[in-house]
Amino acid sequence: MARVTGAKGLHGGMRFELLTDWPERLEPGAILFLEGETTPRHVERVEWGGRIPVVTLEGISTREAAEALKDRYLEVEAAALPEGSYYWHQLEGLAVVDPSGVPLGTLTSVFRVGENEVYRVEDESGAELLVPALRDVVREIDLEGGRMVVDYETEDV
Repeated sequence: MARVTGAKGLHGGMRFELLTDWPERLEPGAILFLEGETTPRHVERVEWGGRIPVVTLEGISTREAAEALKDRYLEVEAAALPEGSYYWHQLEGLAVVDPSGVPLGTLTSVFRVGENEVYRVEDESGAELLVPALRDVVREIDLEGGRMVVDYETEDV
């Protein structure tokens, strides 16, 4: 739901980038998991007022401990999504093809640019294609079949 971007202060505060559509799930008392850990942690405090939000988690009480968590993700138990919505990890690894079935590559990662998501697709040679996650571009997502159909023209510049 968030990515730690750095430490703030001397007592374990962590700046973070919000990656969820449900920011209310990040409030004092909420239960989070640090990426790679199976033991949950409680949110002790959240500061939304500054330029960059800050969270303090149970068990992280020094600047050094917070700095060591830079680029780790803060995760929550997955909630059910509405039809046609997907978690990023569900999309990563899908084969991406054009409407006629021509392979474009594999979806390797998802990231945000402003309010929009972008899919990074890499072909076998390592060439990268950035696909906007828009309904008129992404025509079909078939998780069971392991593929995504996109109708996206690229122009050589």
